[in-house]
Amino acid sequence: MPVAIFDMDGVLYRGSTVLPGAKETLERLRHAGWQVFFATNNSTATRAEYVERLGRLGLGGDAEHIVTSAYATAHYLERLDPKPRDVYVVGANGLRDEIRATGITVREPSSLPGVEPPGGAAADGVDPGAMRRYLTGVSLPPPADTVVVGLDLHVTYAKLAEAQRCVLAGALLVCSNRDRAYPVEGRLLPGAGSIVAAVEVATGRTAICIGKPEPFLFEEVLRRAGERNAVVIGDSTDYDMVAAHRVGARGV
Repeated sequence: MPVAIFDMDGVLYRGSTVLPGAKETLERLRHAGWQVFFATNNSTATRAEYVERLGRLGLGGDAEHIVTSAYATAHYLERLDPKPRDVYVVGANGLRDEIRATGITVREPSSLPGVEPPGGAAADGVDPGAMRRYLTGVSLPPPADTVVVGLDLHVTYAKLAEAQRCVLAGALLVCSNRDRAYPVEGRLLPGAGSIVAAVEVATGRTAICIGKPEPFLFEEVLRRAGERNAVVIGDSTDYDMVAAHRVGARGV
């Protein structure tokens, strides 16, 4: 059966509003025997959370037909040989949860004292050296063997410093996506790419990127579908259409 791969936000809905024709299009494709998949660069939510969102909007869909950059990243790591044993994530809980679901150990921020420094260590205006003394003086465990970077709405200097420490010690550097920005309520906010860039500059390393426009996200969809005859429906020539071309799919 042919495969239709839909981006979600901006294609099927915008915020909490379903876009005109979205429900009808999905119904017609399903009725005609198409495999309908949903794919997104968003790494902050799990597939289960997207199932709930799509259901609430009346668009249908189950976890087996949803691939997020968090899920694709987790399964990219799972297939590595050797598989990572210890992953440090700069990102949201959705990314941690998807990686953890594959059986890979993910470090909890609470286990790394250097990631959550006390308030006094951040008072650089009063004592410019406070944060530096804290980060160089705190006792830390051995570096993780893999660092994964995604969108983190609570990113801090200390989190970036820990990612830098691990990568400079030899950790593999992977990112869920490089989106420069994303729209929210009529304005643009910094995307995961801004955080990825910070880690890359701090380490001199280039991250392996899983999300669009790289092919890994759509390859995961096609692997699950068992079919390569696919059409991608997206809203970005830079991300959706480039990724479609890289996996041999048509783009709309």
